[in-house]
Amino acid sequence: MGGVVAAEDRSVRFRAYLQGAQGIGIWIVTANSNAEPVGLIVLNPHKDEPHYEISYEFHPDHWGNGFAKEATSRVIAHVLHDTPLTKLIAETQIANHASLRLLRRLDMLEVKRIRRFEAEQVIMATRPRS
Repeated sequence: MGGVVAAEDRSVRFRAYLQGAQGIGIWIVTANSNAEPVGLIVLNPHKDEPHYEISYEFHPDHWGNGFAKEATSRVIAHVLHDTPLTKLIAETQIANHASLRLLRRLDMLEVKRIRRFEAEQVIMATRPRS
């Protein structure tokens, strides 16, 4: 959250993600062609909401190739069908048009807007499972 991570901060950020949510999961996304890591998807309890937040980061070299949509949709399907969780949320900056497009393509709905990290954020949520 908050944009591109400086090279010197990536290791610290990655270790924090690896702690993840107990018993929920962390997924490293790889390219089928060579198993090269291209991104990361993590579930954690959200700061404010009573639901888990799905977050993702993909290396800029792999943006626009469909990896984020494919991997994130699979994680959402797994979580909503194979765990007790019935809803996931995502939070992104209103200025992050690519992330908002992705969340909408994943059939997530806008729940509310808040101000955090000195910017307007959008909270999106999966549709409740029936």
